[in-house]
Amino acid sequence: MAANTEKPLNRLLKKIGRYFLKRLERPISTYEQRIINNMDNLYREIRPGDVLLVEGNSQVSRIIQLLTKSSWSHSALYVGDRPEMAGSPHVVVEQENLTERDIKHMLVEADGGNGVIAVPLAKYRDFNIRICRPFGITLHDLSRVIDDAIANLGKHYDHENLLDLALLAMPPLLNPFRKRTIQACLGGCTEYKVICSGMIASAFQKVGYPIVPALLPNAAINKRQTSDPCGSKLRMRHFSQIVPRDFDISPNFEVVKYNIICSGQFDYKTLWAEKPLQAL
Repeated sequence: MAANTEKPLNRLLKKIGRYFLKRLERPISTYEQRIINNMDNLYREIRPGDVLLVEGNSQVSRIIQLLTKSSWSHSALYVGDRPEMAGSPHVVVEQENLTERDIKHMLVEADGGNGVIAVPLAKYRDFNIRICRPFGITLHDLSRVIDDAIANLGKHYDHENLLDLALLAMPPLLNPFRKRTIQACLGGCTEYKVICSGMIASAFQKVGYPIVPALLPNAAINKRQTSDPCGSKLRMRHFSQIVPRDFDISPNFEVVKYNIICSGQFDYKTLWAEKPLQAL
């Protein structure tokens, strides 16, 4: 067996980091679920390839929300019922009272404590969530995106990527990455480690589907001939720089309002326990 060549100080720092991360991942008592999720509607409307955004209920989630200036601290890719995942050690089902239907609606996510795993969508039943759907993507490319996400099962979580994103959010004078381009890789920059949003963004980018494309500098645009009616060329932002909110603000993903999709009727007057406040 090969000897462990890692320096003792590095091992100690990693141990300390894991300890604090575990403490920060404890649920907070002040978490407020603002909308009760209609799981019947959600199961009926969600499609493989949809991105689930989650407002987490832990301290580390609050930190991520603060750094990214967003309600969303986590993202996962919905893959549905995939027979090839049956029996995989990376399928984690920890919730109680799950039905057979619940087990057929699976997500692939990168979790800070477990790495890349598959979990039931029902895991986030009691969270504030949003469904974002890639608009106009071909079935062939969508299948490749899902296959790529599943292929990540078992990979480790890239905590360095998370730290670099935090540094990237610092004010310009303190930002060590202020001179980095949109195509710079953050974190460990290895195929064996990923974060939740970066893993999903990488899968979409491999088929040429943009999350938040960035314009080239004007000087570069002027040197290029383009048939684009807007007269601009785009460049992919490196997937390691993508955060959960980018799927929400992306012009290429539509938000699925599954909670009010039912019989085609929306009787908002029957929602209230009390009469709405009258104008003064």
